[in-house]
Amino acid sequence: MFDGLLVFGRLVLYVGLMLAFGMPAFVWRVVGANTSLPVVRGALRVASAATVVSLLASVTVLWAMAAAMVDSGGPGAVWSALRTLLTQTTVGMTWDLRVLLLLVSSWLGMAAGFKEHTRVVALSLLGAVALVTLAWGGHGAMSDGPAGWLHLGADMAHLLVAGAWVGALATLTLIARAASRYAGQEAVALLSNAATGFASVGTLIVAVLIISGAINYIFILGPTLTGFIGSLYGRLLLVKLGLFAIMLVLAAANRFRLAPALERARRDEDTACAVSALKRSVYLETALVVSILALVAWLGTLDPAG
Repeated sequence: MFDGLLVFGRLVLYVGLMLAFGMPAFVWRVVGANTSLPVVRGALRVASAATVVSLLASVTVLWAMAAAMVDSGGPGAVWSALRTLLTQTTVGMTWDLRVLLLLVSSWLGMAAGFKEHTRVVALSLLGAVALVTLAWGGHGAMSDGPAGWLHLGADMAHLLVAGAWVGALATLTLIARAASRYAGQEAVALLSNAATGFASVGTLIVAVLIISGAINYIFILGPTLTGFIGSLYGRLLLVKLGLFAIMLVLAAANRFRLAPALERARRDEDTACAVSALKRSVYLETALVVSILALVAWLGTLDPAG
């Protein structure tokens, strides 16, 4: 049965945690020392807001899980299921850790007295650990023994690189908007450098996504291809892979055509068309990744065997 509240809560939680980790990580590893620029500070404010959204989504998802456990029970039964989840399950223990990390991140995002670079690094690390706690709430925790650790590790790696990609797209979207709106050399240079810098790590991100996704598929649906058509889970997964393939095409266009074109346009001091083309591509890629995360949120509530 489709549980709208649980699926929506999971979607918001995925997006929030990936932004909370991926945006400061992108600023730290790609943007570098330009943390004083208004658009970069704006990106960090979005990441801080994402931690608050993730807190609310964590509560919503836990409540929806408890409600699903008792099916038609009243509020008292839901509270009893909540206590069971929080005190007797790995999902509850990782939920406690995630909420603690998000509270610290929220405080760090608002606290004064920290160097901006220190704040960015700390937010990245806290966000990374908070993000990987999701692995214990999905199919990555379904296996036991050494194979279970391999499955869980693949799921954690999948979450981290996906978060890095989502955070990069969100930050590039803000930078592209600024470059398009103000057309100043500083904003255009930041967009060009950020797009080129992300391209250098994009191949690694794609490689880890493919390898970890393949491991997850083997553990969940088996080494055959029949799982793609034998269940709703498999069919949704096939749609997800199709959207991911389109994202790969866009990412390749960004790396090999649009980012170099913007760099050439900077030398000619005629960047409007190049900025617009890159902005459209980033916007479309962002829309695709939100669609993929919506499918992931739904997939996490389904029985892979149908």
